[in-house]
Amino acid sequence: MAYNRYGLHYGFTLVLLVLHPVFGDVSYSIPEEMKRGSVIGNIAKDLGLDLGRLSARKARIDTEDNNVQYCGLNLNTGDLIVQERIDREGLCARKASCVLKQELVLENPLELHRISIRVQDINDNSPQFKEDSLKIEIQESADKGARFLLDEAHDGDIGENTVQGYSLQQNDHFKLNVNIKDGGRKSCELVLDKELDREDKKEIMLLLTAFDGGSPQRSGTVVIHVTVLDANDNVPVFFLCIYPCGNLCLLRLSPWC
Repeated sequence: MAYNRYGLHYGFTLVLLVLHPVFGDVSYSIPEEMKRGSVIGNIAKDLGLDLGRLSARKARIDTEDNNVQYCGLNLNTGDLIVQERIDREGLCARKASCVLKQELVLENPLELHRISIRVQDINDNSPQFKEDSLKIEIQESADKGARFLLDEAHDGDIGENTVQGYSLQQNDHFKLNVNIKDGGRKSCELVLDKELDREDKKEIMLLLTAFDGGSPQRSGTVVIHVTVLDANDNVPVFFLCIYPCGNLCLLRLSPWC
């Protein structure tokens, strides 16, 4: 009885193999966001298929990973074409490799050809900060060299197309220090380069720019609003006030006259 079960299982597997023959794979590499109708490659030529028999064999493209039909087949030319927008970030987020899997299906007899489409990142996202402005309060007594951590900018792209650096608008009091974190991410600090004086300037507006390494290069900005807080750095001053009184003058010390 055990032998019969094994024989039945083996026969069922054999039937599946007959019904689903899989032939050679083919691979392509394309940039994301290609226009609809763009040609990825001539799959009929690449697989050595009879162009004149594509219609008769009901050739079509099926998807393995997704319900979206990203690719189509031109039966007259044998071209594999873009049918729907291919957004790398939507498909693979920030993964280093992004591969879209499709299948070419032919009938009479049934053939399956696996298609791997490697989707390359393009610089279609700009660096962005969480907020349009950052608010920082700093005591006017802060020492030169004091550091203030700033929020990072984020970019939906990967590799050279993501954030590569920061720059700070030229000013009299601050400079920028950029740090490289694990994974190559970059963060920055505001460094006090010249002491503050609230009596001279109560507020300072700075422009911080994040830029990527793509071509063309993209950037994003945030306004840094620095409020200088008062410190008790002024000694009270008394004035000698003179008040005329008839033929006499009265003298009195007072904070004001």
